[in-house]
Amino acid sequence: MLKWFLYSLVLLNIGFFAWNSRSGIVLNKVSQVEAPDGAVRLLLLKEKAEPRTEEESVSNKAAMCFSVGPFAQKKALRAAQKRLKKWGISAHRRIQKMTAEGFWVIIPPLKSRKAANRQIKKLKELGIRDYFRVATGSKKNAISLGVFSKSSSARRRLAEMKKKGVDATIAAVDLPKRSYWLDWPSTETGLTAEQLARLQKTFRGIGKVSVNCSN
Repeated sequence: MLKWFLYSLVLLNIGFFAWNSRSGIVLNKVSQVEAPDGAVRLLLLKEKAEPRTEEESVSNKAAMCFSVGPFAQKKALRAAQKRLKKWGISAHRRIQKMTAEGFWVIIPPLKSRKAANRQIKKLKELGIRDYFRVATGSKKNAISLGVFSKSSSARRRLAEMKKKGVDATIAAVDLPKRSYWLDWPSTETGLTAEQLARLQKTFRGIGKVSVNCSN
């Protein structure tokens, strides 16, 4: 009899589970207690899932902004900002820091500081003034002969050094670079295609993109 009693309890709980599932109730926890007669009885603890409100869904979405740029100089940034203000757009300035490829004309590291100083003395005798000795790092005791943002400028400098008998080379180096942008919320006044074209005519190389307002 106890065996059939346990089977009955299991069937009852299965039926209860199916009924609750159809009614939209989520059963997420099962526990057990011991009945007075020693039989184990299952208890289903139910919890109804609350729907997310529209406000909660929207709050999880990042706010977006329109962004115009990049401007190479602050002067151009300020001029563009005034232009946007005339069109009813209140934009704020943003500086984006990055690195750009640079070209380093350099005499490779010498064996010692004393050897580097001898090389510097030779440079002075050749009339070369734009240089410095690297004091630390992987290029310690190298002689820098100039850092350039354009490879053509670096090659010209290298050619000048070669003509004077200086054994130099060009090494890649990261240069700090800044660009300037104008941002405003996408919920405010937009920028028409005609207005953007007028800006691009004055400020070469700029464009409009969408960015996260927290940037």
